[in-house]
Amino acid sequence: MINIKVNQTSYQFPAQVTLDQILTQLDISVSGIAVAINERIITRSQWVSTIPDDGDAVLIIKATQGG
Repeated sequence: MINIKVNQTSYQFPAQVTLDQILTQLDISVSGIAVAINERIITRSQWVSTIPDDGDAVLIIKATQGG
């Protein structure tokens, strides 16, 4: 198991979990979001192949409309 922070909350995941799998397991809608690991933006096409390391910090930003 590895520990990963997602938006400042710690979670445990199996080793070798992909970013795409993390989003699915946490039931996070992928519509209109941007994802960074340790302040490095990960493009959507890389989510299925990106495997965070133990202790990484994942930041998920949701686009919102303002007015």
